[in-house]
Amino acid sequence: MSIKMTRYVRIISAVIGANAVAQQQLTGRRFTTDPRVPVGQIVSVRPGGADDYFGSDSPEAEFAREYFSYVSPAPASQAPELQFAAYPDAARPGRLYGFRISASLADFQAVTAGAMNIKVGEFAYALTGIDLSAATSFTNIAQLVTTAIATAAIATAATAASGTAATVSYSALAGAFMVESAVAGPGAIVVSPAAGSDVGVMLGLQGAQAISSPGSVAMTPLEAFRAAENVTDSFGSASFGPAIDLADAIPLAEYVSGENVKYQMYWSVDSVTADAWNAAMIGTASNGLVLNGTVGEYKEALPMAVMAATDYDRTNATINYMFRQSGVTLTSDVTDDQMADFYDARRVNYYGQTASAGQKISFFQRGYLMGGVTAPLDMSVHANEQWLKAYMTAQVMSLLLTTNKIPANNDGRGMIMAIIQGGVNKALTNGTILIGKTLTELQKVAIGQLTNDPLAWHDVQDNGYWYDVQIEQATGQSGVTEYTAKYTLVYSKGDMIRKVDGSHNLV
Repeated sequence: MSIKMTRYVRIISAVIGANAVAQQQLTGRRFTTDPRVPVGQIVSVRPGGADDYFGSDSPEAEFAREYFSYVSPAPASQAPELQFAAYPDAARPGRLYGFRISASLADFQAVTAGAMNIKVGEFAYALTGIDLSAATSFTNIAQLVTTAIATAAIATAATAASGTAATVSYSALAGAFMVESAVAGPGAIVVSPAAGSDVGVMLGLQGAQAISSPGSVAMTPLEAFRAAENVTDSFGSASFGPAIDLADAIPLAEYVSGENVKYQMYWSVDSVTADAWNAAMIGTASNGLVLNGTVGEYKEALPMAVMAATDYDRTNATINYMFRQSGVTLTSDVTDDQMADFYDARRVNYYGQTASAGQKISFFQRGYLMGGVTAPLDMSVHANEQWLKAYMTAQVMSLLLTTNKIPANNDGRGMIMAIIQGGVNKALTNGTILIGKTLTELQKVAIGQLTNDPLAWHDVQDNGYWYDVQIEQATGQSGVTEYTAKYTLVYSKGDMIRKVDGSHNLV
């Protein structure tokens, strides 16, 4: 036994300069009433995953196929994932979805004294003596287990009013069992291991593959959105699968607008509802109306996929949302100029069709959002700013966490400016910031007023950006003096051409 070397030489090792804060991703989020998406959880799927999770005939799977079908022009990229979140539009009972069973009917018939521990809400039942020897089918097995639960519930007088605690059913399509509480509202169903012949295991109701969907009260769209946001705010766009009444949509639209270019919210409209939705939301920023005139098609999947597929780490990654084409065949909802004029005037986006030399060409139009003159109305510009804000937020917070301090002097100012310059450099590379875009006189005046520099517009026009950092002090309600680094960034946004007018002059 010797004296430790650290008594004489002690070296501490650590990684420095690491990104300590995750950056918001611009993934699409779809809200669904399907109870297989539990309240308080996010179900993320990759291509083909929605077919496995919800079933190929489900609207969720169809939406996912349209979403993942989009591949961007060079640099080619595809949305890496799609999120599903719960929208319980009515009170839902607790459910437990089992996975595909491996046991045969004969295996179940061999059980004469099975056991199963199940908890329904607050009530726990230890089922014993379950006899499945006379079972004639998997559906009959579900009936026998339901009877066993009901017998236990009556014996404990836990649910005297309903006479049963939960119902077991079997889906031949999924090849799995499901348990549903008899009462709607908060409360989960849990099946835990039991001694002996564990029927819960045979039913596929235990293990990580089983899906626990706790019961819930009914939620408004805003309540569902915020419940999912509390799980994670790492998404860029969102939409609802079920039809939403305008009155229920307005509070959520206003909430998204108030988040100030953090999300894009897409709402489905048709020829009948377009006028009313336009009138109610024309000034509500960050919300987009999308025409859906064909049952079973979800045109809002396309702009959601475009955003999610944009890889801002690549050169020239930013993209014009107009002219984008789905990777699956979609019905063109607008096919003539009169219809196009009608929806363009109401700022409703649509999948429209034109033609050249007999070739019919369909694509997404026109890629605009609702909002006033101070809001980014172009979906692409809005998405680019979403990315830039998320990047800057993660970088600045990482700086705060991984350094000893940011001093309240020029050294600290320089540290913040270095972070800003890093974000600007990436934005120049991916196309978020444009160099050489001609500014109007009004824009020049606005830049001068904002920066207090009459020549700052030259930097914005020639270099694409101008920024500054000032350190200020203030005394808050606590009476303590705090220092704040306030930065101002002005940049030339990535506007894109939507029309070409030519003039051919023959001599």
